[in-house]
Amino acid sequence: MSGSSKGPQKRSGKKKRAIPSRKESYREGAPSEVVLPHKHCFNCGISIPPGKDICSDKCQLEWDRMMKRKKMLTYLPIFGILFLIVLYMIIVYG
Repeated sequence: MSGSSKGPQKRSGKKKRAIPSRKESYREGAPSEVVLPHKHCFNCGISIPPGKDICSDKCQLEWDRMMKRKKMLTYLPIFGILFLIVLYMIIVYG
């Protein structure tokens, strides 16, 4: 029973290599990438110029359809509750 023990396995003596933090890499003089001013498309997320919100007409149609559906799903519970209240009033007072 000396070779097969139950429980967690012990790690070897090797240590993991430390990954330098972002601040350390700047101090070492590592080249930094320059990111030009940009925005991301609301629908698909690709990079677009700062003056636009949506990248194409196709994305605009998808975005409008999604927003219309989201608005409907927001108001649906309210209409359901109102329907139940009206139904209750018809049954009780009818």
